[in-house]
Amino acid sequence: MKRLQFFLCIAAAVVPLGQAADPVIRHVVIEPATTDTPRSDTASMISLPEGRLMVVYHKYHRGEEAGRDHGLCTIWSKISTDDGLTWHSPRRLVDVAKGDMNVQAPALLRTRFGKLYLIALRAHQGGDSSTMCLFVSDDEGVTFTEMPPIWKQSKGQLLQGGASSLMELTGGRLLLPFHGGKGNQWRQKNSAGCYFSDDKGQTWQRSSMIELPKRGAMEGSVTEIADGALLMSIRTQLGGPYLSRSHDRGKTWTKAVFSGLEGGESGTCLRRLPGRDRLVLFWNNSRFQPKHHHFGERTPLTAAFSDDHGKTWRKLGTIGNHPTAEYTNLDCHFAKNGDAILTYMYAEPAWNRKAIHLRAALIPKAWFGQTPD
Repeated sequence: MKRLQFFLCIAAAVVPLGQAADPVIRHVVIEPATTDTPRSDTASMISLPEGRLMVVYHKYHRGEEAGRDHGLCTIWSKISTDDGLTWHSPRRLVDVAKGDMNVQAPALLRTRFGKLYLIALRAHQGGDSSTMCLFVSDDEGVTFTEMPPIWKQSKGQLLQGGASSLMELTGGRLLLPFHGGKGNQWRQKNSAGCYFSDDKGQTWQRSSMIELPKRGAMEGSVTEIADGALLMSIRTQLGGPYLSRSHDRGKTWTKAVFSGLEGGESGTCLRRLPGRDRLVLFWNNSRFQPKHHHFGERTPLTAAFSDDHGKTWRKLGTIGNHPTAEYTNLDCHFAKNGDAILTYMYAEPAWNRKAIHLRAALIPKAWFGQTPD
């Protein structure tokens, strides 16, 4: 693994002789795959005092279904004290309970008033029901106290999948994107929407739902844009990410439209750059292949930008492009200085579920302002 990390960092820094160096993206391993823990992914990150970072993710364990979506996994955390270059102090935060298939898709949120929240999804045995747990910490993540769940024992599998997120809007509303439908997670038709809370997570209401053809609307990623609206990017089987808007802080959502960015069926991550109006969408800019089992490969890992509130998009650049790898289940955290840490699961060869690493791309602030392709 040390050899792998060394290669990733050095390869990203190579610059052709005689050319000026662009901002360098470094790739690091947060949690490597091992025999006992063959897969780790779906991460979320926050900044802690004294320059520390905390990441949470779900980690799969050895067993009959090890590494597959319905295998046993639990929620873990790690700490970085060097801006995300290295990670240490592994700690299990949430274990499975009686009746759980696994516990997955964690996300962290620090509110503007300093409150620290953690969510985690309990997928129940049979794959046709779930409970979204909510925890709060008053000691910077040292301990967490469980609050009433956002939903409990759903009818049909409600999920966040590989795009787990809990966010706070201007004005203090908490917003949690989700998707799901009737039946179990492998055969159901999905709709996407949000749960929202105006009382700091004590009670939750459900938004209108976004409908799309084929497998439906999945894994929404939401950001608050400069005109006061919300924008959601959506995983689809329709040729790439779709977009929907809300003009009432997430209560209702417009009919989703194609973003114009080609790709297969994979998750996205939508963000607004800190202190700017520019939006950035991370996705797999792969060729759409209707006969592929996921409608296309999950490479390369790319970014596009929009300067008109998501109406039009242009490619910004490529973050990872191994031709036989898989990059997905994305999340992006911006440090105080504007640098980004983009977490993703990495499988090589693609689609194997026996060795999936949790990795991160460390992206300098300057990269987001470079001239697009």
